[in-house]
Amino acid sequence: MLLLACVVAASVQIIGALLVLALLITPAAAASQLTSHPIALPLLSVLFGLISSVGGTMIALGGSLPISPYITTISFVIFLICRFSRYRRHRELVER
Repeated sequence: MLLLACVVAASVQIIGALLVLALLITPAAAASQLTSHPIALPLLSVLFGLISSVGGTMIALGGSLPISPYITTISFVIFLICRFSRYRRHRELVER
């Protein structure tokens, strides 16, 4: 936790608060919608953060906006997909 706090404090100055929060909270929230396994949760969170970072950077290369809106949008879309997936699984279990 101390290392995470130091990284967040340093990166807020460099890349901005919105992007740091989008890359810390949204991938973890999306992963928690899919699993609660102690190993799978951080791995999925890292994967979702990597997908949103690389995807946002690649889209920003061809766009006119900065990278941050693209990364946060992709991260939020991943969260929505995971949330919808959890809702459908829960609904199917209830119907059985």
